[in-house]
Amino acid sequence: MKRVVFVCSGNTCRSPLAAAILRAEEPDADVQSAGLAAYDGGPAAEAARSVARERGLSLEDHRAQTLRAQLLAGAVCLTMTRAHQDEVRRRFPDAEGRVFSLGAYAGEPAEEIEDPIGQGDGRYRETADRIASLLRRAKVRHGWLYLQTVGFGSDHAGFSLKRELTAALRHEGVPTLDFGTDSVESCDYPDFALAVGRAVAGGDVGAGVLICGTGIGMSISANKVPGVRAALAAEGLGAELARRHNDANVLCLGARLTGPEVAREATLRFLRQSFDGGRHARRVDKIRAIEAES
Repeated sequence: MKRVVFVCSGNTCRSPLAAAILRAEEPDADVQSAGLAAYDGGPAAEAARSVARERGLSLEDHRAQTLRAQLLAGAVCLTMTRAHQDEVRRRFPDAEGRVFSLGAYAGEPAEEIEDPIGQGDGRYRETADRIASLLRRAKVRHGWLYLQTVGFGSDHAGFSLKRELTAALRHEGVPTLDFGTDSVESCDYPDFALAVGRAVAGGDVGAGVLICGTGIGMSISANKVPGVRAALAAEGLGAELARRHNDANVLCLGARLTGPEVAREATLRFLRQSFDGGRHARRVDKIRAIEAES
């Protein structure tokens, strides 16, 4: 399940509005809001409740909560300003790859959602409109990846490429979660294929990227996890078609065979596609049937 936490200062207007708007658009997502300096249990601001009602939403049951580590676990965190983003990253360094300002996530890094408190209902309406607009732009920008985290894993041979790819994806506003390895010291690729595969199959991350020397060992290992369809690709078109035609949910790359720029292109093309369905759905159903028999 998609998990999203919106963060502002006091959690009485901006973050609750963002959470209410997203819940209406993504009813299957687990959407929360929190404040860096929230008064736990406080209601949403009256002006925010009024604007929510005008949009057919409700903040009547909202109660403020302080941002805590357990709330961020496995979640994409979207802040109202870059200052909030920096503070969340400072307080919770383990979540760094999954924390973005809403503007940056939508491809508009200069966009800030400032606090409308004390400025009247008109300013609250403008704030809600800007939040909704940025969420729409984020959905267009990220496609299938919208508000989902990508799980990364590698062995020692893939460590350097994994580090380059996670940095590149964070620059693109894509949230990542690193399952290891953490160095170039020799290790065993099945351990990391299992960790990422289980996270994908269990819905803890939206997709996975696994990297070893050739990508072969990772793809063999990951495909042993029920629910995983791992595809080895060496370039962008193959990665794209793996998603569109095979409903692949894990991309495997070979660090010794694919350079960083090609790997970056392949990863982004894989992540931004959706399954085409149609005749391909029948074939993927047959894959699932084979899996169920084993």
